[in-house]
Amino acid sequence: MIKNFDELMEKVKKLPAKRVVIPGADTRTAVYAATLAKMEGIADFLLIGDKSKILSLIEMVEETMLDAFEIIDEPDPDKCVIKAVESIHQKKADLILKGKITTSQLMKDVLNKDTGLQTGNILCDVFIFETKERLTLMTDGGIILYPGVKEKVALINNAVAVAHHLGNPNPKVALLCAIEVPNPKMPPTMDADIISQMSKKGEIKGCIVDGPFALDNAISKEAAKIKNIDSPVAGNADILIMPNIEAGNIFGKAMTYYAHLRVAHVVMGAKAPILITSRADDAETKLHSIALGIICAE
Repeated sequence: MIKNFDELMEKVKKLPAKRVVIPGADTRTAVYAATLAKMEGIADFLLIGDKSKILSLIEMVEETMLDAFEIIDEPDPDKCVIKAVESIHQKKADLILKGKITTSQLMKDVLNKDTGLQTGNILCDVFIFETKERLTLMTDGGIILYPGVKEKVALINNAVAVAHHLGNPNPKVALLCAIEVPNPKMPPTMDADIISQMSKKGEIKGCIVDGPFALDNAISKEAAKIKNIDSPVAGNADILIMPNIEAGNIFGKAMTYYAHLRVAHVVMGAKAPILITSRADDAETKLHSIALGIICAE
């Protein structure tokens, strides 16, 4: 099982090469991440954007790499996304990394019923953060606003797929709420109770699901013991399912900016992995997200 981003990078280096398309590639962090990934030998790239700006950025980052990338000159952001989605359909690329465009611009074309990358599954952003002990997954802080039972089961399935790609055959999934007991006045706790019963009946495959859990008793064995919570998931959660997008978004940014942990994330559920890293994310986060996307494209 892959336990940190260094192990992930080493694993990806041994896989067949994948190609990443970057719509709106005329931004320094995207070019820097693509250059690093290319030099590490983990991916090839198709860069779409203002060609002159892209070439200037490559020259600033590593001038010896000026001829290392295929570049499509397209200064219009909306057309960049259309061409990126087309490249997936045409099998000219295996995954998408968002460049200098908004998430809404990208997802509009990804979700287009006629020309997009939908599979019939619910899409969600699976966020991963690295602690000293391991990689932990969290969803969703980027796409699904207020998931109900159906959507949370989809979140679980998408996150479990990522965990399986990382070598964890039976991840423990915690449904997070503010408290650890069902309360009709707090709908997420009722959802968690329903889904945990579904798991016990074998209706959710490839993982162990339980909840509701407050964050402390999902990740701390000591906290779970103090509260007398008897569950194989308590204190051992590999995957954290958030009650809504606000909780997921705030949690993810807290891990990044307060805890200063190494992170990555990937959108699952489409015909290809999609990397919607923030335009404010550094090149290392983009590099690790590229590696994550590559292993999920296998």
